[in-house]
Amino acid sequence: MKKRQIIIIASAMLILLTGYGGCSILAGMKKAPERKAPQKTYRLVKARVVQNDTLIQLIAVQGKLIAQDKVEIYPEVTGKLLSTNKAFKIGQKFKKGETLLAIDGNESLLNLKSQRSAFISALSQVLPDIKIDYPLSYDVWKSFSEQIDPQKVLPKLPEVNDAKLKNFLSGRSIFQQYFAINSLEDRQQKFTIVAPFNGTVSSGLINAGTVLRAGQKVGEFMKDGVFEFEAAIPGKDAVDINVGDRVSLKVEGSSKLFEGPIIRMASNIDPNNQRVAIYARVEGDALKEGLFLEGTIEASQINNAIAINHNLVIDDEYVYVIQDTVLTKKPVVIQDKFKENALVTGLQEGDLLLNQVIQGAYEGMLVKPESK
Repeated sequence: MKKRQIIIIASAMLILLTGYGGCSILAGMKKAPERKAPQKTYRLVKARVVQNDTLIQLIAVQGKLIAQDKVEIYPEVTGKLLSTNKAFKIGQKFKKGETLLAIDGNESLLNLKSQRSAFISALSQVLPDIKIDYPLSYDVWKSFSEQIDPQKVLPKLPEVNDAKLKNFLSGRSIFQQYFAINSLEDRQQKFTIVAPFNGTVSSGLINAGTVLRAGQKVGEFMKDGVFEFEAAIPGKDAVDINVGDRVSLKVEGSSKLFEGPIIRMASNIDPNNQRVAIYARVEGDALKEGLFLEGTIEASQINNAIAINHNLVIDDEYVYVIQDTVLTKKPVVIQDKFKENALVTGLQEGDLLLNQVIQGAYEGMLVKPESK
């Protein structure tokens, strides 16, 4: 039994050794699998080919309209307001030369006519003396006397070159009466106030029959369609703006533009807000005094520049360009910022600019531009 066990154990070990050796030989004959290189991953991005141009620096402005021509109405005489074709009320329009206010000046007019008549009488009394003592001047003064009509404005006073005649007429109060009547004629014109230009009553509510006092403010009259746009801009922007530069304006929410030139600029900066006041002339029948407008001023030109979204600029000095599918930082100079845009220089014509913001972007990142 013992011998038989030894034979069985020896046979088993021989089988195991044979199997192990065969496996080793087969394993050595098997080829090792080929190792593949890792695939590169590209991110699909939006890109833009740089095309430099000469761009206009824009300065944002906000402000309101004020009437360019506006007069306050103060009667210079006292009297009752007469009824006219148009009532002097807010919103009423008048053309140049139309009567705004007519004040009863009948009493003053009668006095004026009386003074003219008295002047005719005074001249008739001195004409015989002029004919005798100053015959060369008689025809002139006789013609002047015949032109005077109590219902009309006095004609121009003849020139007096003869000193003796001048003293004679002065002694008879001819000059004094003439200029006194001139004064009354000038005052009589003040009983009627006419429109100095085409415009609209912006303030005033008086009725016919009201007794107006001299120096009493009765309203305001403003020119139609012409306004001044008043705004204040930062002092740093004022150095790029000159009188004559154009302003483009619109009402918020509207697409209609109103344009005009800058006509005045303050020579000083407000120390409280470091801003400079500017005034531009704007025209338009749809405009109203006090209307709030916003817009831009065209300032200096910037050569070899491109406008991009300001979010594309990194740390205010770099942008990403794509070179052979690799993101690369390129330095730029911000020349101006306006709303969401930045005007930058430093890019070359044909550069491929990364045209979107990528969170976690880094220099050397592999990207692939989207095809349009």
